[in-house]
Amino acid sequence: MYKPFTSIDEQVRLLASRGVITDRDTPLLLAREGYYSVVNGYKDPFLDQEQTRIVGDDRYIPGTTFKDLHALFLFDRDLRFLCFRTLTTAEALLRTACAYCFTQSHPDEPNAYLNPHNLDERNANPRDLEYVLNELGRIVEHSRRSPGHGGKAYLYHCAMQHDGEIPLWVLVNDMTMGQLTSLFRVMTQEDRASVARYFEGLYGASHSGEVQIPPRKLDTIYRRIKDFRNICAHDDRLYCAKPYNLNNSFFQLVQDLRIVTVKQRYLEFLQQTESLMMRVKKEIPSQAAAIISAMGVNGLGEFRDYMDQVRKS
Repeated sequence: MYKPFTSIDEQVRLLASRGVITDRDTPLLLAREGYYSVVNGYKDPFLDQEQTRIVGDDRYIPGTTFKDLHALFLFDRDLRFLCFRTLTTAEALLRTACAYCFTQSHPDEPNAYLNPHNLDERNANPRDLEYVLNELGRIVEHSRRSPGHGGKAYLYHCAMQHDGEIPLWVLVNDMTMGQLTSLFRVMTQEDRASVARYFEGLYGASHSGEVQIPPRKLDTIYRRIKDFRNICAHDDRLYCAKPYNLNNSFFQLVQDLRIVTVKQRYLEFLQQTESLMMRVKKEIPSQAAAIISAMGVNGLGEFRDYMDQVRKS
């Protein structure tokens, strides 16, 4: 077998044999959270890399406790909860902006989003274009199913009451983040520019000053938002995540969210993130610098300087 079954008591003994200090709470925490989720997910900052290489098995920095690993586990969980709330509001904004701008360009054509001539047939990636048309067509087709047969009530109502027409501002509510970002990428250059101006106007209404948001930049921001949203939704490790690109980091995501979040809400998000980072410094002082660095931040000082910059903007 790849890994034989080990009881909770055996898991505690295994940790102790590798240099982790356990206590009477360790068995209950392992039973509640799982060895793999806590230990395998959050051991990296606590490993003695040289000893691990020599013996060919995990060895921990002297003084490491199971509570240290669990504290990092809980920090990352709370960071995911905090981040997910902000990411979902950013997702909702893209839904609204795409639906508004596209419908404004095609006000009189029923289900205009299914007409490839209304999309960027010349410049869009053909696979993206095919994916969007197929996915939106599938949603429209499924809208004819009654709620009692697996359909969505609001889509069924539109389909039945309006001869199969489902406005995009209704349809987007059943689209995944992947479908939504793909739709933005295959919209015409004029419609993408209109969406970008929509975001610029909202930023200017919330923050002091104006900002230019080219469609390409907005696409990059939302690709990153999609990746990190999936990490949060699937309960994966967040604080050190670099999805698909080593230049990605949690702090880069934080800076992206500034563009798409109301200033007051954004400042609250920053303040709550800072509080979590301060908790790490208090609960895991010996590894705090490495943990914060893995988030893409050069210490709390840099993060606080960024917060001050946002407050003054």
